[in-house]
Amino acid sequence: MPKVLCIISLVISALVFLLFLIDMIAQIPFGGAGNTGGLLGHLGMLFGAAVIGTFSVLTYPECR
Repeated sequence: MPKVLCIISLVISALVFLLFLIDMIAQIPFGGAGNTGGLLGHLGMLFGAAVIGTFSVLTYPECR
């Protein structure tokens, strides 16, 4: 079960990362960086998703 949770958190963090990256570049889901907290908010979400994804990758080998 812990391995499944690591995989699920990796998939969710990858989706969040892609969602905010696409919003920064193409301004599709939320209307760009101007409408949803600015560029700093988008960069914070990208950083947070990358950190959670990194933690799930590093935790995966330690799970039984």
